[in-house]
Amino acid sequence: MKSAALPVTVVVLARDEQRCIARCLDSVVGRGFARIIVVDTGSVDRTPNMVEEYRSSGVELMFVSWNDSFAEARNLAIDAVDSGWIVFLDADEWLAPESPNRLIGALRNLAVVSNMSRAAFAPIIYDVIHDSWVDQVPRIFLADSGLRFRGPVHEYLVAGDKRDEPVELTSLKVEFRHDGYSREVIHVKRKTERNLALLGSAIAADPDDPRWVYFTVRDSLPLLSPGELVRHCETLRRMAGQDVCTGDHVLPTEYLRRTLALACQSLTFRREWRVVEEYCALIDEIDGCSSPDAQYFRAMLEGIGEVVTDRTLRDTISVRKNEELLAKSTLCPAGRHLDAAIALLVERRFGVEKAEEYRGMCMDWDDMLFERSRPRISQLPSLASSAVL
Repeated sequence: MKSAALPVTVVVLARDEQRCIARCLDSVVGRGFARIIVVDTGSVDRTPNMVEEYRSSGVELMFVSWNDSFAEARNLAIDAVDSGWIVFLDADEWLAPESPNRLIGALRNLAVVSNMSRAAFAPIIYDVIHDSWVDQVPRIFLADSGLRFRGPVHEYLVAGDKRDEPVELTSLKVEFRHDGYSREVIHVKRKTERNLALLGSAIAADPDDPRWVYFTVRDSLPLLSPGELVRHCETLRRMAGQDVCTGDHVLPTEYLRRTLALACQSLTFRREWRVVEEYCALIDEIDGCSSPDAQYFRAMLEGIGEVVTDRTLRDTISVRKNEELLAKSTLCPAGRHLDAAIALLVERRFGVEKAEEYRGMCMDWDDMLFERSRPRISQLPSLASSAVL
C-alpha cells in the first residue's frame, strides 16, 4: 500500500493568535491537504472569528479545554484525525511557498510498510527572526501509529504505551517558517512565565528527566543567578553520570553539553571567569575535541578582558574554518558566534576599521554577549564588580 492513498491533515494549535493565524492558514489552504484543523485552546481574542472566515475553504475549528499541557492538546488532535498523515503546524509558523507540494510529494513517495508505529518526520523549522533552523523536531507521522506526545511544554513524541520509547526520526527537506520567538511576541504572550510554570510541573512529575532542567535554563537564562546556573549544571552532571532513560532522542550528556553552553553566556556576561573556564574544559571533554562553543567563550574571556593574544585569535579562526568542528556547535553550527568573537578580538588587537571590515563579510549574531555582532560592552558588569563563585 502506498501513502498516496492516505489523506494528509494539517493541525494548527492556537490560542490568542490573531497576529498570525491568517498567515498560517493562507500557507496551507487550497494546497492539496485533505483536512485543515485549528485546535483552539481558549482564545479570548479574535482568533476563532478569524478561523471561521476560512470555514468556506474547508478549515475546521475544534475547541479543547486548556489543562496546562501542550502534549494533551496535541494528543486530542491526533484522536480527532484518527487516520492518515498528520502534520502539526504551529500558529506562529507558515509553510514556505514550495513546501506543500514538497511535503505531499514526499509522503506520496513513502511506502507504508508493515510497521510504521515508530516512524516520524521532521521538517526544517526556520526561525526568520534569528536566522537559524532546527531539523530534529518530529511534526509528521501517521495518526493511527500509536505515537503520542509527552510533557506539558517543549513536548516530545514517543512510542509505546507502557514505556516511552524514542521515535524513529527522519528529516524532510520541507521548510516551515517561524517567528514566535521575537522579543515582542515573547513579552506580549508572556511565554517565559508560562513556560517556567509548566516546566516546574514537569520537573515535579518527572524529576529525573534532564530535558526539563535544560529547558528551564534555556527559557529563563537572563533571569538566573550564577549560583542557580551552577546548581542546574551540577544537577545535569549527576544525571549524565547515571543511567537515566529519556523518551526522546537526546542523551543526558548532550543535555548537559547544551546547558553548559547556555550557562557560559550568562557567566561570561557576569565575568565569572573561573567557572566559565571549568565549563569550557568540560564541553571539550564531552565533545572529545576543541569545541567551537568552548573556543567562543575562551575568545570572549579575552575579548572583554584586559589582554588579547595572537594565539587566541589564531585558534578561534582555526576552529571557525573547521566545518567538522562547527557541526558540533550547540550555539550556531554555521559559526556566526565565532565570527562575532573574531571581530571583537580583531577590534581589540588591530582597531575598529579592521573589525568592521570583517563584520561586513559575516552574518549577524545575537546572544547575551552580542547584538548584531556588536558587543554589548556597555551592558557588561565592570571587572571590579564581578563576583567569583
